[in-house]
Amino acid sequence: MLALGFVAMAGSLSTDMYLPAFPDIAATFRVDASAVQLTMTSFLIGSAGGQLLIGAFSDALGRRRTLLTALAVFAVCAYLAAASPSLVILLVVRTVQGFAGSAGAVLARAVVSDLADRTQAVRAFSLLWAMIALGPAIAAPLGGWLTQTGGWRLTLLGVAVLATGMLIIAALVIPESLPPERRHAFTVGAIAGNVGHLLRDAAFVGYAVAFGLGYGTLIVYISSSSFIVQNIFDTTPFAYSLTFSFTGLCIMCGAWLSGRIAARIGIRRTLLSAQLLQVTGAGIGGALAVAGAFDLGSYLPLMAAFALGCGAVMSAASAIAVGRSARTAGAGSALVGFSQFTFGAVASPLGGLFGTDSAIPAMTFMTLLPLLAIGAALVGRILAARQRPTP
Repeated sequence: MLALGFVAMAGSLSTDMYLPAFPDIAATFRVDASAVQLTMTSFLIGSAGGQLLIGAFSDALGRRRTLLTALAVFAVCAYLAAASPSLVILLVVRTVQGFAGSAGAVLARAVVSDLADRTQAVRAFSLLWAMIALGPAIAAPLGGWLTQTGGWRLTLLGVAVLATGMLIIAALVIPESLPPERRHAFTVGAIAGNVGHLLRDAAFVGYAVAFGLGYGTLIVYISSSSFIVQNIFDTTPFAYSLTFSFTGLCIMCGAWLSGRIAARIGIRRTLLSAQLLQVTGAGIGGALAVAGAFDLGSYLPLMAAFALGCGAVMSAASAIAVGRSARTAGAGSALVGFSQFTFGAVASPLGGLFGTDSAIPAMTFMTLLPLLAIGAALVGRILAARQRPTP
C-alpha cells in the first residue's frame, strides 16, 4: 500500500507542490491569476483523458506494464515543464504530463479492486486516499521553500525528481495484480463494451459524478488558496504553504476516518455527512467574506472542516463507485477518474474568474458544487432502484 500510495500521489504532487509558485509564474509571464490557473486546468484536462484510456487499456495489457510506461512519460514531462520558455509551452507540456500522471491514481485504485473484496476495499480506499492526501501536506512546504529559494522553475524541477523516484519505486516494488486469464481483449469493441456496461448503471454514474463534483470542489479551493492567503491575507509563499499543509493533513484525516465511520453508520451516510461538512465550512466562509469579516483566523478552522469533508468524500464516493465495477475494475476506475479530472478542469479557474481581491467567488463555488454532488448521488440511487426488476 505504501508504494501504491506514493505513485498515486503523482497528480496531487504535480498540482500542490507548485501552488506557492503561482504568483511567481504570473510575474514571469506577465499574466493574471486565471491565466496561471490554466496550467492546472491543462494538467487536469490531460488527466481526464488519461484516466478514461489508461484504466481501460490496463484491463487488456495488465496493470504493471501500463503503469511503468505512463510514469516514464510523466517524469520526462516534469523535466520539460521546469524548462518551459513560455506559458503556452508550459500549458502543452502540463497537458501531456497530466495524461501520463493519471496512471498513478487510476491504477492504484484498480490494483486495490483486483486484490481486495468489498469489505476490505472500503478500508483500503480510505487508507489510499489518506496517503494521497499526505502528499499536499509534504509538497506545499517543500514547494514554498523551493519557490522562495529559486523561483517556480526550481519548484517544478523538484516535481521532476519526485516523478523519477515514483518510476523507480514502481519498477522495484509494485507487482502485476491482473493475471492474463482475467484480462479483456485489447480491442476498441471490448473496451467500449466495458465502458458502456458501466454507463448503463445509474448508481455507478451518480456516484462517479458525485465523486467528480467533490473533487471539483477541492480543486476550487486548491487553485484559489494561494491567491487568497498570499494576496488577500498578505502572507509569504512559505507561510501559505504551512496553511495548505494544515488543510492537507485534515484531508488525510478525513480520508482515514471515513473508513472507520463507514463501518459504524454505513458508507452512504458517511458520504452524505462529509458532503454536508464541505457545504458548512465553505458556506460560513462565504458569508464572512460577504460581511468583510473573513481573515486568516477564521479561514483556518473553516477550511479545516471543509478539508475533513473533502477527504471523506474522496474515499467514500470512490469506494462506492469502483465497488460497483468489480468485474471491470480498470474501466470503472477510469470512468471515476475521468469524472474527477473533468470536473476538476472545469472548476480550476472558477475561484479566480472575478479577480483575486475577494474570496467570495471561491467560497460560493465551494458551497454549490457539494450540493450538486448530493443531488447526483441521490438521482443515481433513485434511477438504479427503478432499473431493478420487480419480483
